[in-house]
Amino acid sequence: MLVSKIAKSPKRYLSFGTVLLLGGCAANLCPCQPTDTDPGRVAGFEKAGEFPVADNGFSKAAEILAIKSDQETLLYTDSPAGLLGFVDIQDPSSPVANGVLALLGEPTSVGVAGKHAFVAVNMSESFLEPSGHLSVVDLNRREIDRRCSVGGQPDAVAISPDERFVAVAVENERDEDLNDGALPQLPAGHLAIFDLGEDRTIRNCGSARIVALTGLSQVGGDDPEPEFVAINDDNLAAVTLQENNHIVIVDLALGAVVNDFSAGTVDLENVDLTDDNRVALTESLPDVPREPDAITWLDDDHIATANEGDLVGGSRSVTVFHQSGEVIWDSGAETEKAAAEADLYPDKRSPKKGTEPETVASAEFGQDRLLFVALERANALLVYDTTDAEPALVQLLPTGVAPEGILPLSDRNMVIVANEADPEEGVPSTIDLFVRAE
Repeated sequence: MLVSKIAKSPKRYLSFGTVLLLGGCAANLCPCQPTDTDPGRVAGFEKAGEFPVADNGFSKAAEILAIKSDQETLLYTDSPAGLLGFVDIQDPSSPVANGVLALLGEPTSVGVAGKHAFVAVNMSESFLEPSGHLSVVDLNRREIDRRCSVGGQPDAVAISPDERFVAVAVENERDEDLNDGALPQLPAGHLAIFDLGEDRTIRNCGSARIVALTGLSQVGGDDPEPEFVAINDDNLAAVTLQENNHIVIVDLALGAVVNDFSAGTVDLENVDLTDDNRVALTESLPDVPREPDAITWLDDDHIATANEGDLVGGSRSVTVFHQSGEVIWDSGAETEKAAAEADLYPDKRSPKKGTEPETVASAEFGQDRLLFVALERANALLVYDTTDAEPALVQLLPTGVAPEGILPLSDRNMVIVANEADPEEGVPSTIDLFVRAE
């Protein structure tokens, strides 16, 4: 077991698996041993089971996760195979394939409300003519009730906590081979909102409300490309425009933008920018756009972003914003240090975007509010305690290759991670199940 020290808090954390304790030896990457005198408040997670996605004979890659209301049937999107997959997780130590549902196109995201799943499906034939729909799936019958157009190429789905709304980030992504992927490349993306009835489903596909996101960002303002959406208890949707380096807040009941702000830039310090088969966190890069990918609400006022980067940015960090746009906290080079100390740093990605924080998810576990961060290139999951004012890194968990989706299940004291795979290296897609230690 590798044990290291990383942040500033005097608290110590003991857990299973690969652990990061908080303290002072990160600079020279030395190993440090924990003590038993102050075990701390936050219990860690240990890997309970793993589901090899390809073993069911159909699927190829698990990406985005959701859970049926019974908390025992896991759903995952499989974009390469065009499937919605099901896994029985009654026993986390022994997950079992539980069938697949073929979709007419490329599923990009999924959410669940009541007895239905809502799957974003990309049907685009070209970048100039993006198209797609929301497949409404009856989970009891495992059949598609209806397909509702979203007016373009959907990339992410979110269900409001009260299950009144489904919000779809319609990206209409750009052609990366055209003009080096520079914006603008129309048509513009938007947010699509569907109202759910008392039966928690969509009865009228024509009820979709389209929220325009043009004219907001300084980068490619006439070509917003929404990437991810998350909804708080006030039914405010936080939407990332990754390539535009912008964040938009939409009131779902009103169907209107109520705030927007730039994700800003950071000065990268103590990072590795050179692919030379060694890890040396000694370099710096000024004024790097964050270009956030996934976003999550920590509470009704604060959001956290995974700053993966795309066009020109990627700060390799996690940022907490107030919904007003004020930066509350930024992890800086902490994701790089954590991966390096666990011997998981991807040196060949150093000149690009390093660890590439891909996805974030937040949930309350008892009295603790935890933030989970997937590092796509480091094959790792970071766990932050955000109960206090400043997030504290408490654990690093190795995952499968290229973690893409995170699903915290507070009621079952679990967090689940979907890993896409690495076809070039012959590494298959997996789903990891982690259980919190009591």
